[in-house]
Amino acid sequence: MPKIDDIEFTKLVSDGKVYRAPCIVYRNSVDGRWWRKDGGRFLPEDFSAVVDAKPEAVVLGRGIMNLVDVPDETVSFLESCGALVEVLESREAATRYNELFSSGKNVVGAFHLM
Repeated sequence: MPKIDDIEFTKLVSDGKVYRAPCIVYRNSVDGRWWRKDGGRFLPEDFSAVVDAKPEAVVLGRGIMNLVDVPDETVSFLESCGALVEVLESREAATRYNELFSSGKNVVGAFHLM
């Protein structure tokens, strides 16, 4: 079960495995090869697989330096599947993801690591 063990600049550790690129953490897997259309923004089209997973909550980590832009249309797109959406700095997002994960929620976390 992929809980987040650690997150630092350019590094996320989940279930003992190290990821060095932006990734999406689902309850049962990690997409460590997540490719986004625009590296500086989280766009709706970046989250098709997340919406397909029908999460109760989505936590977006804007990066350790908190630089990734999250347009309103992205939040609206994620909310359209019924998910509560939280946008945070990536370390805060990892903590929040773990809280929701531990409470039994079907949560997905998307993390920019810089």
